[in-house]
Amino acid sequence: MRIFFTFFAALLLIVPVFGQSDRQASDTLLQHTFEGFLDPADTMLTAPTGNDHHWVNYDQDNKVGLCVSNGPTPKGWYWESDLGFSDPNMADNYAFTSCSYLNSGSPQNRNWLITSPVYIPDDTYWLCWRSLSYYGPDFMDGYRVLVSTNGNLPAAFTDTLFSAAQTIDRFNIGSLDLNDYLFSGGYIQANGYTDTDYFFIDFEGPNPFYHGKLEPHSVNLSDYAGQTIYLAFLHDSYDDFQLQVDDILVSNSMVSANTPSDFMYFNVLPNPVHDFAFLNWKTPTPEDTHLSVADQSGKIIIEKQFNARSDGQFHLDAQGFAAGIYYCKLKTATGQATRLMVKI
Repeated sequence: MRIFFTFFAALLLIVPVFGQSDRQASDTLLQHTFEGFLDPADTMLTAPTGNDHHWVNYDQDNKVGLCVSNGPTPKGWYWESDLGFSDPNMADNYAFTSCSYLNSGSPQNRNWLITSPVYIPDDTYWLCWRSLSYYGPDFMDGYRVLVSTNGNLPAAFTDTLFSAAQTIDRFNIGSLDLNDYLFSGGYIQANGYTDTDYFFIDFEGPNPFYHGKLEPHSVNLSDYAGQTIYLAFLHDSYDDFQLQVDDILVSNSMVSANTPSDFMYFNVLPNPVHDFAFLNWKTPTPEDTHLSVADQSGKIIIEKQFNARSDGQFHLDAQGFAAGIYYCKLKTATGQATRLMVKI
């Protein structure tokens, strides 16, 4: 096994994506890029309670992993540099990682990454993300993307949006021929290791293996139009190795989640809010900006217009707001972004 070190960092950012001028304006409801300077796990709940408004990082199996050679693997999902590089020193991206290489005799891994709730306004919205299974085909990690319309407890995630296959049995250990393996149902990394954009052959171990690279996926959310949903990434492999997910996005445009020129940062901090919050944003170029805050009925509570600028902030006094959910929307000529805010 290769040696990996756990890094600290990644501020929980909701990073909406703007469409280019020749595209339909995009409206991004939720995104996590796992970049920043703080461990994202520190901003997440460690178990769901049923109707949480925070992201949840839940280690349901509660078993010790063996993926980090200089100490115990952090339980649940943990922050790590992008594993999809031939030279780890070249990594300039970070992702959320989960380990299924558990102590001998441990049962199936069950690590849940659950988003905050997101309201899907109509049938034009998509879930996009990137993922990699590190070590294939010998120890290819599988996972599922699930959705719940009834809270964020594990039993509520009854709908499966996407399944990635995992290795079930090996008939010729160390082989690179997929016919020498038995896989569960689901998608196999890099279209069955035929798309070289998303894997390379790694010769550093005792046997060569298919080293996965982060690969984009997308699923239409039209079945959930008009509903508030939770999304979950469940890493449920048996005794494989490492899985990574990155750039989780809900938007009405199937955009590339890692194209820097597309990014507009729009944050509401803290969230949930007691009395005051800061709304801050950044656009690729200076643009006139319209900011509004509306309640669940659609009534506009606050509305502000800002002259052309590439970044800005607004100090929101929420002391007079009733407890509940509010929608903060930022609009320019090229796109818009919506951020759900919870007043408690």
